[in-house]
Amino acid sequence: MPFTSIRKRLLGIFGYNKPKTVIPKTRKQAYYRSYAGGVSANLVDAITRKQPVSFFYTDKWQPPGTPGAMGQRVGNPHALWIGPNGSRYLHLYVDPQSATATGSLPGWRTFLVDRIQGDSVFELGAKLFGKPIQFIQAPGWNPSWYARNGQVIKIIK
Repeated sequence: MPFTSIRKRLLGIFGYNKPKTVIPKTRKQAYYRSYAGGVSANLVDAITRKQPVSFFYTDKWQPPGTPGAMGQRVGNPHALWIGPNGSRYLHLYVDPQSATATGSLPGWRTFLVDRIQGDSVFELGAKLFGKPIQFIQAPGWNPSWYARNGQVIKIIK
């Protein structure tokens, strides 16, 4: 067993070791939960509690029936809104552990809610004194953009 300083152990016990990402690396590190009300209810809950989400998204560029056309996305949801065309959108800051064909991660992605399936909210546990672990606002976050470009359903505070 390697030696670990008492200070390092205490910091770990009380949750002061800051992770590089809030996305858990194994299933043991997080609880996956889905709520009644479907995809929109899960996304609103995740935005309210600042918890990461995981879901499968149908790629519009792939022909129907193509194996692998539906890929998994993982990230921090910042906004859910209705665009000028009436479609519901999700703005997600994609985590560096997710994969993409473009290779330009991490970054902002916009998803049509109608193409999201199998969504789940990560529950990451609690820190010292029961304060929940939450993601922080991603770089480039501009909450005023949503009011100018549609009707806001939910954005992070």
